[in-house]
Amino acid sequence: MQADASRVNRKFIENKCFAWALPILVIVSFGSLLYYRVWIWNPLPRDEQMIEHFQLHRVDFEEAVRRYREYPRTPEKDTSLWFKQGDTLEVFKRAGIDHINYLIPTWMPNPYTVETAILSDRVVDELGGAAIFPKYNSLGITPATTPRIDHPNTMDDSGYRRFSFRFGHLWKRYYFTPEAPHVENGEMLWPLQIVGKGFPGATFHDREGVATSQSSSQVFSTLNRFPKGWNGVNCIYRQIEPQWFLQICAGRAGIS
Repeated sequence: MQADASRVNRKFIENKCFAWALPILVIVSFGSLLYYRVWIWNPLPRDEQMIEHFQLHRVDFEEAVRRYREYPRTPEKDTSLWFKQGDTLEVFKRAGIDHINYLIPTWMPNPYTVETAILSDRVVDELGGAAIFPKYNSLGITPATTPRIDHPNTMDDSGYRRFSFRFGHLWKRYYFTPEAPHVENGEMLWPLQIVGKGFPGATFHDREGVATSQSSSQVFSTLNRFPKGWNGVNCIYRQIEPQWFLQICAGRAGIS
């Protein structure tokens, strides 16, 4: 009789513990899933998908970039419509490109010399950025979700642009540099730039009488997950080939 009562009490306690444990387990599981989706999960297309596409359509990628860089630009011409010339929209369609735009920095030949920094500064000052940047700046090549040829007056990069509670809007694209940058210890070194002598971290060159500064961007082996410590302020990269990268930027990114 006493043994039966003991078993009943034990069963009661077990049921009561289970009743408490089940909602706690549900809350912990939901919290873990929420944490993963908000802080860890990367909703953008995977690197491998974009790299495979680039390799399959490399010729058209290079042709689209060549046409963008060599398109004649004059003050009286609306150069924003350059991609409507000839069969460029067909090239876009084969490559899966929605649009191309220039970004910073400016890459002239021998970008890590003081002489080139001086030349770049002078040429931009004399000719203006509109004439120089499309040819010598980095380029962002944004993939198309639907072929641009079907809607030439509107963009559709929705498949490569997502919203994240952690970073705001995110986008992923291809990134081209006119010169092969130095990538050292996970950093892509940007060209030397002429800055004021009092600029933080500037190096003054007595012989040339100018000060230069050099920025860098982080390069990772994968962008399938958000790098530890990334706060979304700067864009991050994965190198595909010497002049080609994948790039992720967030809505709060201050530079490209």
